[in-house]
Amino acid sequence: MSAALKKRKVNKNLNKRKKLSLHNQTSYDTKFSYNRLKKKDKKFKRNVLALLILSFIFMGIFSLHNYMKLNNMRNEYNNLQSQYTSYQLTRDRLNKDLEDSVDLKEIQRYAMENLGMIYENKDNTVYLNIDR
Repeated sequence: MSAALKKRKVNKNLNKRKKLSLHNQTSYDTKFSYNRLKKKDKKFKRNVLALLILSFIFMGIFSLHNYMKLNNMRNEYNNLQSQYTSYQLTRDRLNKDLEDSVDLKEIQRYAMENLGMIYENKDNTVYLNIDR
Protein backbone atom coordinates (compact mmCIF):
# COMPACT_ATOMS: atom_id res chain seq x y z
CA MET A 1 0.00 0.00 0.00
CA SER A 2 2.82 2.38 0.65
CA ALA A 3 4.21 1.69 -2.83
CA ALA A 4 0.90 2.63 -4.40
CA LEU A 5 0.80 5.77 -2.29
CA LYS A 6 4.31 6.74 -3.39
CA LYS A 7 3.32 6.21 -7.06
CA ARG A 8 0.35 8.54 -6.61
CA LYS A 9 2.55 11.22 -5.07
CA VAL A 10 5.02 10.90 -7.94
CA ASN A 11 2.20 11.14 -10.50
CA LYS A 12 0.78 14.19 -8.69
CA ASN A 13 4.19 15.81 -8.74
CA LEU A 14 4.47 15.14 -12.50
CA ASN A 15 1.07 16.74 -13.06
CA LYS A 16 2.18 19.80 -11.09
CA ARG A 17 4.99 20.73 -13.40
CA LYS A 18 6.39 24.15 -12.97
CA LYS A 19 5.53 26.51 -15.77
CA LEU A 20 8.42 28.64 -16.80
CA SER A 21 7.76 32.32 -17.06
CA LEU A 22 10.03 35.23 -17.56
CA HIS A 23 8.91 36.76 -14.29
CA ASN A 24 10.53 33.98 -12.28
CA GLN A 25 13.88 34.17 -14.02
CA THR A 26 16.57 36.09 -12.25
CA SER A 27 18.53 37.21 -15.26
CA TYR A 28 18.33 41.00 -15.50
CA ASP A 29 19.02 41.05 -19.25
CA THR A 30 16.17 38.68 -19.97
CA LYS A 31 13.75 40.74 -17.87
CA PHE A 32 14.96 43.94 -19.47
CA SER A 33 14.56 42.61 -23.02
CA TYR A 34 11.15 41.17 -22.12
CA ASN A 35 9.98 44.53 -20.76
CA ARG A 36 11.38 46.33 -23.79
CA LEU A 37 9.56 43.95 -26.16
CA LYS A 38 6.39 44.31 -24.10
CA LYS A 39 6.57 48.11 -24.40
CA LYS A 40 7.21 47.87 -28.15
CA ASP A 41 4.24 45.52 -28.48
CA LYS A 42 1.99 47.94 -26.57
CA LYS A 43 3.23 50.83 -28.69
CA PHE A 44 2.64 48.84 -31.89
CA LYS A 45 -0.89 47.87 -30.81
CA ARG A 46 -1.64 51.49 -29.90
CA ASN A 47 -0.35 52.68 -33.28
CA VAL A 48 -2.38 50.05 -35.14
CA LEU A 49 -5.50 51.03 -33.20
CA ALA A 50 -4.91 54.72 -33.92
CA LEU A 51 -4.37 53.93 -37.60
CA LEU A 52 -7.62 51.94 -37.72
CA ILE A 53 -9.55 54.73 -36.03
CA LEU A 54 -8.09 57.33 -38.39
CA SER A 55 -8.86 55.17 -41.42
CA PHE A 56 -12.49 54.77 -40.31
CA ILE A 57 -12.77 58.51 -39.73
CA PHE A 58 -11.27 59.17 -43.18
CA MET A 59 -13.66 56.69 -44.83
CA GLY A 60 -16.58 58.34 -43.03
CA ILE A 61 -15.55 61.81 -44.16
CA PHE A 62 -14.96 60.56 -47.71
CA SER A 63 -18.39 58.87 -47.79
CA LEU A 64 -20.07 61.99 -46.43
CA HIS A 65 -18.31 64.15 -49.03
CA ASN A 66 -19.39 61.85 -51.86
CA TYR A 67 -22.96 61.83 -50.54
CA MET A 68 -22.98 65.63 -50.48
CA LYS A 69 -21.63 65.78 -54.06
CA LEU A 70 -24.28 63.31 -55.19
CA ASN A 71 -27.01 65.30 -53.48
CA ASN A 72 -25.80 68.56 -55.09
CA MET A 73 -25.68 66.91 -58.52
CA ARG A 74 -29.20 65.54 -57.98
CA ASN A 75 -30.47 69.02 -57.07
CA GLU A 76 -28.73 70.53 -60.10
CA TYR A 77 -30.26 67.84 -62.33
CA ASN A 78 -33.74 68.59 -60.96
CA ASN A 79 -33.24 72.33 -61.53
CA LEU A 80 -32.06 71.76 -65.10
CA GLN A 81 -34.97 69.39 -65.72
CA SER A 82 -37.47 72.00 -64.52
CA GLN A 83 -35.80 74.70 -66.66
CA TYR A 84 -35.93 72.39 -69.68
CA THR A 85 -39.63 71.76 -69.12
CA SER A 86 -40.23 75.49 -68.73
CA TYR A 87 -38.36 76.22 -71.97
CA GLN A 88 -40.34 73.55 -73.81
CA LEU A 89 -43.62 75.05 -72.63
CA THR A 90 -42.46 78.53 -73.65
CA ARG A 91 -41.35 77.25 -77.07
CA ASP A 92 -44.70 75.52 -77.62
CA ARG A 93 -46.60 78.65 -76.59
CA LEU A 94 -44.50 80.84 -78.92
CA ASN A 95 -44.97 78.40 -81.81
CA LYS A 96 -48.72 78.48 -81.25
CA ASP A 97 -48.67 82.28 -81.13
CA LEU A 98 -46.63 82.34 -84.36
CA GLU A 99 -49.03 79.98 -86.09
CA ASP A 100 -51.98 82.05 -84.91
CA SER A 101 -50.38 85.32 -86.01
CA VAL A 102 -49.49 84.08 -89.50
CA ASP A 103 -52.69 83.97 -91.53
CA LEU A 104 -51.90 83.13 -95.15
CA LYS A 105 -55.08 84.65 -96.51
CA GLU A 106 -54.38 87.96 -94.81
CA ILE A 107 -50.79 87.96 -96.14
CA GLN A 108 -52.12 87.26 -99.64
CA ARG A 109 -54.66 90.07 -99.39
CA TYR A 110 -52.02 92.52 -98.09
CA ALA A 111 -49.61 91.58 -100.89
CA MET A 112 -52.25 92.03 -103.59
CA GLU A 113 -53.66 95.32 -102.28
CA ASN A 114 -50.62 97.12 -100.93
CA LEU A 115 -47.68 95.56 -102.80
CA GLY A 116 -49.33 94.95 -106.17
CA MET A 117 -48.88 91.20 -106.32
CA ILE A 118 -50.45 89.39 -109.27
CA TYR A 119 -50.72 85.73 -110.09
CA GLU A 120 -48.47 84.19 -112.73
CA ASN A 121 -49.82 83.60 -116.26
CA LYS A 122 -48.39 83.59 -119.80
CA ASP A 123 -48.93 87.31 -120.34
CA ASN A 124 -46.94 88.55 -117.36
CA THR A 125 -44.11 85.96 -117.40
CA VAL A 126 -40.71 86.96 -118.78
CA TYR A 127 -38.13 84.32 -119.68
CA LEU A 128 -34.42 85.12 -119.80
CA ASN A 129 -31.84 83.24 -121.82
CA ILE A 130 -28.57 83.04 -119.98
CA ASP A 131 -25.64 81.56 -121.89
CA ARG A 132 -22.45 80.75 -120.19
